[in-house]
Amino acid sequence: MGTNPSTGLAAGTTGSGRRPGDAGDVARIAVQAASLVPGVSVVRPAAVRLDDRSVGLDLHLITWYGHSVPTIAETVRAVVAERVAAQTGLSVAVVTVTVDDLLVPGVDSSAVGTAAPEDG
Repeated sequence: MGTNPSTGLAAGTTGSGRRPGDAGDVARIAVQAASLVPGVSVVRPAAVRLDDRSVGLDLHLITWYGHSVPTIAETVRAVVAERVAAQTGLSVAVVTVTVDDLLVPGVDSSAVGTAAPEDG
């Protein structure tokens, strides 16, 4: 059975009300969602606590200088909770975000991740 490239889930497990196969599926969805937030460079799942009806997530981020860390953290929480709930049908109890590092454009140019912050 292959994976759906738009969701990262096993084929046939997309859509609301469907359950992920395991914590790895939930972690993959969370990382993909968090990676879309402007200012996020690297996302690493630290923990996924999964039961029959809900999930709790701990994520570690590296962000770019020039973005508000509290704003990034809150946006990541909201985006991840919405995406995980929509794609798994699970209630998201908590998304804990830890920012491990701050990259400075020009200094950390060799860092892996998304582009440096936009001007403005």
